[in-house]
Amino acid sequence: MKAELHDPRDQTLQVDDPTYRVHFWSEDGSSNQEWELSETDLDEVLAWIPKRAHGRTHSLWVVTRSDHDVCLIRLRGIDLDAAESYWPSWAARTYSAEPK
Repeated sequence: MKAELHDPRDQTLQVDDPTYRVHFWSEDGSSNQEWELSETDLDEVLAWIPKRAHGRTHSLWVVTRSDHDVCLIRLRGIDLDAAESYWPSWAARTYSAEPK
């Protein structure tokens, strides 16, 4: 992890009601189930995930939207649709399946 003090005056936008997406993956990674969660905060989302995981791995994303795009920002896990070579090195090292 890299940590640096930062001057917050460069901020031009803030979202106070984020939307999250949670992707659950089958054990072999061949299928997934995707949920969008809104009107919630991160603590509630993190508590919700194990209740729905049923032993599946997951990834957690925050959703940002512009006029023409929906952008997902990775918060936890990896994108199993992407080749392992595209995963951030720290995500590949820390990725693990949910306990069964």
